[in-house]
Amino acid sequence: MQTDDLISLMTASHQPVDTGRLRRVTWLCALCALAATAGLVLLTLGPRQDLGHAWLTVPVLAKVLLGAGVAGIALPLFQLSLRPGRKPARRLPWLLVPLVLVVGWAALALIQAPTGQWSALIFGRYWQACVIAVPLYALCPLIVLLLLARRGAAVDGPLTGACAGLASAGLATVAYALHCPDDAAPFLATWYTLAIATVTAFGALVFPRFLRW
Repeated sequence: MQTDDLISLMTASHQPVDTGRLRRVTWLCALCALAATAGLVLLTLGPRQDLGHAWLTVPVLAKVLLGAGVAGIALPLFQLSLRPGRKPARRLPWLLVPLVLVVGWAALALIQAPTGQWSALIFGRYWQACVIAVPLYALCPLIVLLLLARRGAAVDGPLTGACAGLASAGLATVAYALHCPDDAAPFLATWYTLAIATVTAFGALVFPRFLRW
């Protein structure tokens, strides 16, 4: 058999690689994890009492947009980190956009408020619950993304874990907005940002232990 004939025989049943499969699976898993996390929040903590009215107010929408923005930027980076040769780290600065917007909004709110109200605006009523709840509920999407990452080819475990942590924290933020009654911009910029950073660091530390190959 000639070399050309052998090559033709081997490629006769060749099918194009579906490069979009990982992207579709990642987004599908993220949506399922978001639904599961929101369900957990509603079952364990319950919705805020005025959710029907407050859902379309600026503070609640800001929480949702913060979480959706962080997750929407982090998930594509997570996907890229599972494919050798890609360089998702170059796009990490985009994650600062939603955070800078929230911090700027919080700074404006503090400037416009009397200094005597700053403590109430920053700490609200349930800042401890926020710092604990968002990371805990983020474990659901984080586990889903970990299982997905194990099917990829991540070469930088900490980076993959950090991206997964950011995405998971963003999804948990959206879910926790269904319950959280503290609406001040300084509260959002302080404790939600801290919770997101906590999950990000946790993902960066834990993922390398499970992605060795």
